[in-house]
Amino acid sequence: MPDVQFYTSEKVSQIVWPETADGKYARRYLLPFLSDGPQAYIRNVHNTELMVAQVGETILPLTVTHFHPDNSYTCSPYSHYISYGGYEEVKRLGNPPVEALIRAALHPVAWYFRRAGLDRVVYVNNWLLSTNLYPGLDEATIRALAQALPERFPDRTVIFRSVDKRANPLLLESLRGEGYRMVLSRQVWYMQPAEALRTRQVKEDARVLRGYRYEVVDGKDLTDDELERCLELYNLLYLEKYSYYNPQFTEAFLRLARDADILHLRALRRDGLINGVMGFFVRNGLMTQPLFGYDTGLPVDEGLYRLLTLITLQEGLERGLLVHASGGVGKFKKIRGGKSVIEYNAVYDQHLPIHRRLPWRILQGISAAAIPIFQKNDF
Repeated sequence: MPDVQFYTSEKVSQIVWPETADGKYARRYLLPFLSDGPQAYIRNVHNTELMVAQVGETILPLTVTHFHPDNSYTCSPYSHYISYGGYEEVKRLGNPPVEALIRAALHPVAWYFRRAGLDRVVYVNNWLLSTNLYPGLDEATIRALAQALPERFPDRTVIFRSVDKRANPLLLESLRGEGYRMVLSRQVWYMQPAEALRTRQVKEDARVLRGYRYEVVDGKDLTDDELERCLELYNLLYLEKYSYYNPQFTEAFLRLARDADILHLRALRRDGLINGVMGFFVRNGLMTQPLFGYDTGLPVDEGLYRLLTLITLQEGLERGLLVHASGGVGKFKKIRGGKSVIEYNAVYDQHLPIHRRLPWRILQGISAAAIPIFQKNDF
């Protein structure tokens, strides 16, 4: 079985970065995070240590978390399932009496999950983004990681983030074979650009783009001031409209994205002003867009979300990639050819005492009930 090496930020100089596309990307992305600390680039990553696991030429980031009430959901199960998925999503029901009942029911669960150490976890392949794409992993590498991680972290739940049967079926089945349990993370959408671009809705989106005469700007040409505007647009959508438990990127992250190619940035500019931005990265035949934002104060009929989605599909078509369109706005994605799949957290806790395992058993039970609802309602 392949050997697994673990590196902390203090041992970063010992890493031999592979001379592969994925290895070079990992070096450009992870070295600054390890050197400066994750908070320099994502403000709401608290009480979290970034590490690296290496198996041969495969490099995967690990995050080792302790509870913090304001943590991003990308490094905290508590923020994911309780703060964001529980308390904040309840507000969207628009039914105050029902909301009050659900919040009352959540309070003891939240107290118990904190007491039981739900956030004592190590996340695997966690780039601290909404979606984590995996490099190509063979079965031997998966087994080596699955077995080495509980030994290296005997007091923590081990979680592989962003696992689904569309993008990584071998990973999902191999982890199941090693005793990992699949707990609902969210429903995500995949879009095949060639098919999506033939739909009536996307053709209409293209007409809108021509009508509003936006210039599509390559990220390499964005100034620091324009990057600041791009960050403002992301914040308007993902923080102010959705949730402050989403990753809170800093200006340093946007500069790193532009200068080190950790994201390919595209912006919509008109009359000298940036009104929309998307940033994507590519791995193993997939692309995904963790940076997305637009001026939410502009009229809805400008269709900025539609235009950014159109640009995403065009970029995917040009590169021959399948688009991982993340979660949310399922009906919008479905009528543009999107296909949904359930994304899981693959959880291993068999090495932990029963009181530490029980919260994940509860979450797995809730998952079984929630998955049909997600699928029926195109969440």
